Amino acid sequence: MIRFDADGLTREGRHSQPPCIVSQDAVAPVPGLGGHQGKENRHGSLYLAISVAITEQGGWTRIGRLMLDAGEVQAFDETDFCDWLDDVLESLHAESLADLRLALQPRLIGWFADHLRRLPEIHLQILAMEAPMASQSE
Repeated sequence: MIRFDADGLTREGRHSQPPCIVSQDAVAPVPGLGGHQGKENRHGSLYLAISVAITEQGGWTRIGRLMLDAGEVQAFDETDFCDWLDDVLESLHAESLADLRLALQPRLIGWFADHLRRLPEIHLQILAMEAPMASQSE
């Protein structure tokens, strides 16, 4: 649970939920990202929430800070990951958040496979935002 108020964004609590796709009132696990419902991953779980907006060039950009919970996962360089993520998002030309997720999923798994000894279960949430308006000076 997160709270957004005048003081900013605060994590109030954590309630683990495997990512699911809801289609016509049917719930199915997201393949490749948290699809092992009810089963503990022995290499930990990594929870990512990314706020994104589409750019004028057709790519995507991350808005605000990356929300990351890697408490059970081997340490990695978060700054390096964020830089890599920003570059990848900018290069992806997806029409919707669902398409963006499908394009980003194998790249995320690949990055973590290259940077961690053991691959954790990765839970990804992508949130749509509007890009901030550029200030106009007259």
